[in-house]
Formats: sequence, structure tokens, C-alpha cells
Amino acid sequence: MLTKDTEKNSHNIENISKRKHKTLSKVLGIIFGRTVPQKMFRLYFLFILLGAILLYCPFSLQNGYQIQIDPLKPMEGTNVRTYKFWDALFIACSGFSDTGLTPAVISTSFTIFGQVVLMLLIEIGGIGLISIFFLIWNLFKKWNKVDLNQMVMLQAERGNEKLGNSFKMVRKAVVFILLWELAFGLIYSIWMYAVPAYQQASFLGGSDMRPTHDTDQLLSCYHNYGQCLWIGIFTSISAINNAGFDIFEGTSSLASYRNDWNTIFQLFIIIEIVVGGIGYPVIFDRMEKRKNARKGIKTRTSLFTKVALSSYFIIAVIGLILAFGFEGIDAKFNTDEYSIFTDPNTYGEFGKAEGWNKMFCVLFNVMTTRSAGFSTLDHNLLCAGTKWTNCLLMFIGGSPSSTAGGIRTTTFVIIAIAIFNKMIGKNRVSMYKRTIPTSKVKDSLIVFSSSIILVTLVTLLITYTQYGQDNLPQFQLLSVLYEATSAFGTVGLSVGITSQITPLGQILLIVLMFVGQLGVSSTLLSWTRRNPKGNLAVYPEEDIRIG
Repeated sequence: MLTKDTEKNSHNIENISKRKHKTLSKVLGIIFGRTVPQKMFRLYFLFILLGAILLYCPFSLQNGYQIQIDPLKPMEGTNVRTYKFWDALFIACSGFSDTGLTPAVISTSFTIFGQVVLMLLIEIGGIGLISIFFLIWNLFKKWNKVDLNQMVMLQAERGNEKLGNSFKMVRKAVVFILLWELAFGLIYSIWMYAVPAYQQASFLGGSDMRPTHDTDQLLSCYHNYGQCLWIGIFTSISAINNAGFDIFEGTSSLASYRNDWNTIFQLFIIIEIVVGGIGYPVIFDRMEKRKNARKGIKTRTSLFTKVALSSYFIIAVIGLILAFGFEGIDAKFNTDEYSIFTDPNTYGEFGKAEGWNKMFCVLFNVMTTRSAGFSTLDHNLLCAGTKWTNCLLMFIGGSPSSTAGGIRTTTFVIIAIAIFNKMIGKNRVSMYKRTIPTSKVKDSLIVFSSSIILVTLVTLLITYTQYGQDNLPQFQLLSVLYEATSAFGTVGLSVGITSQITPLGQILLIVLMFVGQLGVSSTLLSWTRRNPKGNLAVYPEEDIRIG
């Protein structure tokens, strides 16, 4: 039998253990947050910070703390500047958020180790940090044992509308994505090894503002399979995660692969962009539907899949129509300026199949605004109408739970239908014979308005920070907006001003990229307490006039 002293000591030990556990929980709650959005926000931030530290280490850099700014100019003079920690933080956030904006040329500024770090940031950011953590965690436990907290976090990051399917969906989607990346990486490596592509020259200067044209110098990867394999795998991971980073030398993004047979190479890139942009839930839903169909089981396609797929392609088609229209009008009325459709082809910008290559140039550069960030021409040379169209497309972004950022296609569609229904006198928002909850419509309006305010504020602040800087250029408002919407949509398209923005401006773009990756809703909720005061208070209603 236990004595009273023994029982008392046992009770004291138990109380001390409980207090320690409670103290540890409080400390972890302060560091990592208590709610799911708080945990995601802080884990993302800490992981980006770790990536920045690795990218700032000397063994990640090729030329010490000197980086190349323009890939088409030699690494000397004004094309070289000092690499600072803010640059590392910017690139780490851009990689993890699958954006692609960068103040440095990746291929000449980073070693293989630095490029591997960046590739892992892209991959983990695309698949999902929390998704990868739980997948690895469950390898050491029972494979299918997932608790409620894990499922809630998975659903918040990459899950679908059904909580119970989230882990199964992520597991299948990750295997699918990894196999897809490997297959397309091998295709790219063989293509780059066998099909010649040439380095690009800088602008000719003066009033002649044509796209960068081909030189007679082949890319260094041509007939070098080891280099082709590494570039191919990196490009495949960057494409399917809609990151837009590239490690080609002597060219700007995919400009060397813009003509003739290389349009097939672009087509492969577009396929990966679409797969990454529509998201895991859509891929899983289609896979499950096909699997059940083989078993003779008829299943209904979810409303989310229908809306995500239809909105993604409808918005892309509208963007194409606008881009072709604006460039065509610009070619007709501004004959003294450069236009894709009126270029005399003096320098071979559009290859042998000139008409086809010009059309595909517009197609590719509209599809890449969905969130990819690859480009085959300098976006400075697009007319103002096309730039505004691209800003809108980048602001909308891709599907929820995908690698894309922005307000997301479903948010845009819900708002558009809500406005249309208001015009025709309907009180509810419905799609495909399903009614959207009023709370979801309100959330969509909050996301949309918050995003407009954030992007506008950052655009104005970046423009303001450039004033009074003697060593920095003054940018047009549209150029800054282009950069801001690209960051928010985690796209990565640029008009070439990223490396010339002030440190404060870079921090503001980091904020946009972070919000674009985490999502506006999760970002707003990350500041919310678990049990807000006054949440249960209900006051009398009173009507008020609005616009």
C-alpha cells in the first residue's frame, strides 16, 4: 500500500508535469500560433527565413556577394551590384510562393547548391509545406492514421471541400505531381539537347525597340546532356509549380525557345502551367471520377471542380481576345512604334513561320499570366492595353488550393455572378443548379476589396519610395502596378524593375508574394484570436443607405 507521503509526492509530480506541459503549450502557442491560419502564417515565415539564410551563405553564391542584374548584358559595370540579405529574403519568398520575381540572374549568381535550395523552396511551396510535413510524418506512423487537427491544416493549405478526403487527395496528388515533373523534365532535357536554341542579344538601342533577337551563339546546354538534364528538371518543377524561375544562360526566360519548332516546347510548358494552376482538388476529383467510372460507379463532379475548370479557361480565353485585340489596334494606329503584328522581321525575332510564331507568342504570354511567370519577350514592349489586361489576369490568379496566387478564379466568378444577379433582381447566387452560401459571397467580397486596397497601397508606396533617390530611376505607375500584381498573383512576370526597387519597395513586394501564397482569407484570419471578445453579442438591426 502507498503511504500518504508517497501519494502526496506522486500528486505533486503529476501537478508539476501538468504545469510544465501547460507552459510548453503556451510557449508553442506564442511561437507557432493557436489557430490554423496563425500556424500556417508563422511556419511559412520561418521556412522562408531559413531559405533566405541558406541563399545568403557564401557557398550558395558563384561570385561572392556580387550578382548579375540583366542576363543579356555582361557581368560588369552597372550590371553588377552587391548582394544583400534583403535580396536573399526576396528570392526565398519568391521561390517559396512560386512567384519568379528576382533581383538577380539565377544561373550566374548562384552555385548548384544555391540553385538546389531554390528548387526545393519552389517544390515545397508548390506542394505545400504542411502537406509535405504530414506526408513524411505519416511514413513513420500508421499510413492512413490522420487526426482531426492534421486534416484541418491540410484542408486549409491544399485540401478540397470535403475534410475527410484531404489527406488521401494530397497523397495521391503529390505522387502524380512528382511523376509528372520527372517525365516532363526528361522531355525538356532531350529537347534542349537535340534542338538548337540561340543566346539573346541586348536591345539595339536608340529608337529601335524590338524584342531581343537571336545571336549566332548557341545556348551552353546544347549537346551537353548533363546540363540539359539539370535545367530540364529545374524547369519542369518551376513550370508545374507555376514559379517562372529559369537557369538558362545567355537568354531571358524562354526567349530562346519562342520560334518555329520550339513552340512545341512552349506547348509542353503550357500543359504544366495549366495542371499546376487548376490545383490538387480538381486533379483528385477527376482521378476519382475516372476510377469510379471504370468500376461502373456513377459519381457527380463537385461544384468546385466545375467552377474551377470553367472559370480558369474562360478567363484565359477572355484574356487572349483582349490581348490580340489591343495588340492589333496598337499595330494599326501606332505604326511608328513597335508592335508584334507589324514588326518587319528584320532581325529574325519571329523565325521562319512568322505568322504562327507571332500568334503563339501572344498565346504563351497570356497563358503564363495565369501564374507561371515564364516569358518569351520583354513585357516592356507590350502596348498599354495588353499590360492592363495582364494586370487583371495576374490579379485574379488561378484556382484555390493550387500553386497560383491572386484572389483566385472562384472568388472572381462568385463576385461576377453576384453582381449580375443583383442587376436582374435575384437575391441568391447560384451556379450549375447549386446555391452558393451567403457567407461565401460575403467572404469573396471581403477578399476582393482587401486585395484591391493592398495592391493599390503597395503600388503607390513603391512609386513614392523611388522619388528623391538620385541613383534610382523613376517608374511609371503602370510599371509598378505590373510588378505589384505579378507579386500578388505569384506570377513573376516583370517589366524589368525588380532589381532597381528600393529595399523598402522589395519588402512591400515580399508582403504581396507572401499574402498571394498564403491566401487573403488565411492572412486575415491569422490575426484573429481563437475566441474574439464580443463575438456572441447581437445588437438590434437598423437599415442604412448605401451607394
